Amino acid sequence: MRWQAILAASIAAAAGVAGAAHAQAKADERDAERATLQQTALTDERAPNETLRRTSPPNAAADRTYEGPEAALLEADVDYLVREGRRAIARGDNTALWTAMVFADDLASGRNADARRTLEAAPGGINGGIADMLEPFLLAAEGQVDRGVERVAADSLPAPLPEVARALVFEGAGRLPEAAAVYALMVEDLDTTPPGDSEPRTPEEFERVLGAARVTNSVYRAALVHHRLGRTAEARRYYGIVQQFAPRSADVIANLARLDAGQPPVEAPLDIKSATGRWMLFMAEYLTQSETLQAMVAQVDPTGGLQSTSGSALLQVGVLLAPDADDWRLYAAQQVLDAGGADGAQRIIDLVPSSSVFAPDAEIVRASIELERRNDAAAMAAAERALASAGDRWSIIASVGDIYRRAGHADRAIPAFDRALGMVSEPKDRADVLGWRAYAHRFGGNISAATADMRAAYELDQSVDTRLLYVSILMDDPRGWRDGIQVARGLFAEQPDSTLRLNALGYALIQRPEGLEEGYRLLWRGFNNGQQDYAVIDSLGWAYYQLGHFEQARALIERSNDLSRHEPNAEVLDHLGDVYWRLNRRDEARTQWRAALEARPDAIRRRDLEQKVQRGLTTPAPRTRELPQVSLPDGPSQREDL
Repeated sequence: MRWQAILAASIAAAAGVAGAAHAQAKADERDAERATLQQTALTDERAPNETLRRTSPPNAAADRTYEGPEAALLEADVDYLVREGRRAIARGDNTALWTAMVFADDLASGRNADARRTLEAAPGGINGGIADMLEPFLLAAEGQVDRGVERVAADSLPAPLPEVARALVFEGAGRLPEAAAVYALMVEDLDTTPPGDSEPRTPEEFERVLGAARVTNSVYRAALVHHRLGRTAEARRYYGIVQQFAPRSADVIANLARLDAGQPPVEAPLDIKSATGRWMLFMAEYLTQSETLQAMVAQVDPTGGLQSTSGSALLQVGVLLAPDADDWRLYAAQQVLDAGGADGAQRIIDLVPSSSVFAPDAEIVRASIELERRNDAAAMAAAERALASAGDRWSIIASVGDIYRRAGHADRAIPAFDRALGMVSEPKDRADVLGWRAYAHRFGGNISAATADMRAAYELDQSVDTRLLYVSILMDDPRGWRDGIQVARGLFAEQPDSTLRLNALGYALIQRPEGLEEGYRLLWRGFNNGQQDYAVIDSLGWAYYQLGHFEQARALIERSNDLSRHEPNAEVLDHLGDVYWRLNRRDEARTQWRAALEARPDAIRRRDLEQKVQRGLTTPAPRTRELPQVSLPDGPSQREDL
């Protein structure tokens, strides 16, 4: 994609990693310097549109700085990025990030002429990739709706994105019948088969997984337009498709009720500004997915932070331009929180009004933010507010239970799951709640109750997710271990090239001495396929530990810890402490055990860790055993070269 490559490359330039040099004649350089000084004088006086200031830090100084765009996005400081974008463009730095920021500000302020000049100065000019993405909406804002629709670059984006862009232009202009016609044709050409619960094995299955979010959001827009036009049958059909992909969507449920009552959708009609915001949201999802896949293919180690700075920038601008995009706002806040930006996530989520159908979901995100801040009392208060407003949304009640669990209150988590269980009748839903309750029991140290719940869940549903959780729960139960192994073998037999399934079986096997050698061999296969997967690396390291090869264990578990450092894992840290102790690095061992305690371990692990911090390891070290032979693609080998 032309615009995608430009936008991704521009982030590095904006952060100072790379720059673009443009050869100019000396006379042109002097003219450009004079123009830059004049433009700087103008742009420094121009305050960003209030819409784009809504998530800025309070009382933020005008001269504040960040290390780069990602740091500003973690603070949700779009206002800062707009200001920096104007300054950068004034210096002649017209990279795509700054172009997108300044264009959004100009469009939101109704400065269409300025927005056009911004696109003309972008990489590739008015016919470049960034203009391909944004000019259709500018043309509509200028009153040239038909030209805007014609301007959509159909050859540079995968289906259904070109059709979405055309329909959004019509929507923003209030021409709903034409938008409905575009959406109807779009849906007819889409594969509306939801992806299965297994990992994809064929190109078709892989495409369904990649396109699921795009299909869901585009068909939902089709449903909204038909709903608004009073085309009840078509709207209901489209909402039904969305529910196949996202069966618990609060907005779909609310709109179906309003459709039956002859009322319009809960969302307001689009104007050009909010249509542009919605388009940026589609682009944000696509760009984030593309960059994530590129990193996976290149086998780049995860480093924490945002998955895609470019995608996050479009996401945060999009939810500001489209103020009722609360479902996307939840996603934006969670994305920033997962990357370590609790304060930015708070400012994003606080824009969800109490009247929104997603208000209970926003409280769950607020609770997660407070847990990240280690403010458990505030997290519990947010969970209580979610519970009070949940109504008949059992998934919210179950989420509240999980907040209680994460805060270390299994005594309050279990009743919440009990309440949710009493509200569901579908086997898959009941299995989900039973699985969550089983995990809460396990987290609280009640292994027998956890096993009982997982057995009941498995009787109702044998989906991949349920079976994986079954293996995870039963591997810790001496009376259930063999049953867990049997289910794990079935999962692995279905898809032996799956690192996830291989790790589930291998790690379950090494929990007992009789499974250690087989588990070690399997985990070597998993490591060979997933050298960026911290879980399988830790599992193999723990197998080395149990075989008495502590240096090899150290190398692997240290790597696993490095890969998971953005979200510290109590189990990995616990393992690393044990390895250091066996290597007589006892101060380092206690440091890792204390870090594991900070990572909110389950009750059983917490008790063990507290004892280790006080007394160290009191059990005998595993005896050193000869490593089992491993068959890898190149033939049998004794793999010790880590």
